[in-house]
Amino acid sequence: MNIGIIGAGNIGATAAALFIKVGHKVTISNSRGPDTLRELVANLGPDAHAASPEEAARSGDIVMEAIPFGRYASLPAADIAGKILI
Repeated sequence: MNIGIIGAGNIGATAAALFIKVGHKVTISNSRGPDTLRELVANLGPDAHAASPEEAARSGDIVMEAIPFGRYASLPAADIAGKILI
């Protein structure tokens, strides 16, 4: 299954590692852009991909948001529509 994760802090990065460990593919994003996630993605391995929040939402069969509650309005609503959101 493809899982899009919006937020690459402690929660998002840990969830990504756990999802990959059980066989899922992960697209992870943050507010600073995919280039800032190179080290994280390298550590996660070949089943991890860095992207923008919009791309992460579009790529996931399931989308996980791992951002502070006050930033929920920044979620790409159109790209999440119709998907399972965690």
